[in-house]
Amino acid sequence: MQQTYYQFISRFVDYDADDPMSRLANAIHQDIGFPKQSEDFDEISRYLEHNSRYGKLLMIFDDSWHQYQYSI
Repeated sequence: MQQTYYQFISRFVDYDADDPMSRLANAIHQDIGFPKQSEDFDEISRYLEHNSRYGKLLMIFDDSWHQYQYSI
C-alpha cells in the first residue's frame, strides 16, 4: 500500500524546529480538516490554497510534493 502525503509529511513534525519542512508538517499535523487519506496533488493543493493558514507555506508544499513523489 502506498503511503499518503500526510504519512510522508508527518515524518517532519517537530515542534521545536523552525525549518520550512517542519513548519509545514506541524501546520498539517494540527489541521483536523486536512485530507489525510489523499495521494492526489490537485486535491491537497486546492485544500492548502483555500486555507489561509498555509499562505506562506505553499512554496514549501511544492518542494515537499516532489520529495514525496520521489519517495514512493
